[in-house]
Amino acid sequence: MGEGERTHFFAMGTFEEQSGVAGLFRACPRLARPAALNRPTAAFVVGYLTHLVMDETWITAIYRPFFGERSPLGGDLRANIMDRALQFAMDGERRRDRALVAHVLDEVSRSDLGLEIDFIDADTLRRWQELILQVINHPPNWERFRYVAGRQLGEAGIKSEGAFQEFLRSLPDLVDETLRYLTPERVQAFMEDSLNRSLEAVKEYLECA
Repeated sequence: MGEGERTHFFAMGTFEEQSGVAGLFRACPRLARPAALNRPTAAFVVGYLTHLVMDETWITAIYRPFFGERSPLGGDLRANIMDRALQFAMDGERRRDRALVAHVLDEVSRSDLGLEIDFIDADTLRRWQELILQVINHPPNWERFRYVAGRQLGEAGIKSEGAFQEFLRSLPDLVDETLRYLTPERVQAFMEDSLNRSLEAVKEYLECA
């Protein structure tokens, strides 16, 4: 089982319909009953459901049809770098809202890690908290792209500092090309669809209380 299947309950190599939310509750049935959990754990599950839904929606609506192995781009290295670059650019756009970033930093730093998450141990949760605080504190500049696409860049032969700096200069144009290919309308549709699906998943979960 790959890391994605272990933590996201979604198999990239399986093209039949899947549900990460259903997979989570099959693997960890205790988490499916919010009334049986302490409040920090239930709150964590709510947030995790939105993460699973958004990730799954991106894979099924954006990655597979436009960048994956069955897409017109055939899932090659360049297609995967385009996908990562677009996600990085979208994240950077949101993080330019400094009030939002300050709010996230405050909430993450104050998070109660007294959680009872069956598939994530306490040490991993603490490391996650430290990593998130470090990442969000850094400006969303392209220099940090190597940390989210290191494997793909290495496979593409972009390993030295000089090669990365040369690649770095091409990234804004690559994102523009990716947006023209995907279209801003599809990105907006993804945002709306993933939001609606996330809200529905959370509503159904809380109704189980």
